[in-house]
Amino acid sequence: MRNRIETDRLVLRPLETTDATAIEYHCRDGSVARNTARIPDPYPLLAVELFILSVRAGAGNRSSFVYAITDRQSGDLIGASGVFKRNANATDWEIGYWIGPDAKGRGIATEAATGLIRAASTNLAPQRIIAGHFEDNPASGRVLEKLGFAYTGDTTRLFCMGRLAYATSLDMALAVR
Repeated sequence: MRNRIETDRLVLRPLETTDATAIEYHCRDGSVARNTARIPDPYPLLAVELFILSVRAGAGNRSSFVYAITDRQSGDLIGASGVFKRNANATDWEIGYWIGPDAKGRGIATEAATGLIRAASTNLAPQRIIAGHFEDNPASGRVLEKLGFAYTGDTTRLFCMGRLAYATSLDMALAVR
């Protein structure tokens, strides 16, 4: 995968340890953690720093690529997105994203995911990209539908760190041409 993905308004780049403060800030209100599986609530700065270090250390295994979503003009981090294999034997690549509360409703998730999907399609050559959203987060489902994803009819029970409970994720897939 490329180190830098550019769209009209955004730059997606590898996470840096200096991003930890911005990530911790965006995750303070709990809505980010509640709608993702792996972000705890609260998300202390040290935990964010450890996550970034683990992402950077694991980048060499080529099964996960995580990017900071930054505003092209200001350079401010406004979210994160990634593409990964849920397990080592998987043939599908999965996409995930979160956008900070201050940037929601501006099409940022759609634009960032579009750029990430284009890069993944070119560099990873998947036959299919999968995604999901918790059933009580229909806004994320609308983003995925705009990207061309369709519901598979399957669900996955995922442990959500932000809820400290299992939640049902509605599975979606995108056939890559």
